[in-house]
Amino acid sequence: MTPEDLVEIEAIKRLKYRYARLLDTKDFEGLSELFVKDATASYSGGQLSYDGRDAIIGFLRTVLGPTTMLTSHLVGQPEIELTGPDSADGRWALQDLVIITEQFVAREPDA
Repeated sequence: MTPEDLVEIEAIKRLKYRYARLLDTKDFEGLSELFVKDATASYSGGQLSYDGRDAIIGFLRTVLGPTTMLTSHLVGQPEIELTGPDSADGRWALQDLVIITEQFVAREPDA
């Protein structure tokens, strides 16, 4: 592994950490800057797949909603392998907390 490889791996880590922060702050404009136009993404163990930056950001906007959900994504223990001059494979441990705020709306007691 070369010093240049280590720089690339660190850049990939920082990109992933930025993704988690922007996701949790619902900064969808910032998130869209992280994706190339023809990006692909899958969620829920591959059950949901999206082609293109606009489709990915549209999905995230919809699923996270403006006020119905609070999230905290913590990623760590990255395993990154550079597979070519412009490609890499990576895996992270993920701990995410999701709070659906609509579940905590005060209700009048039944009479």
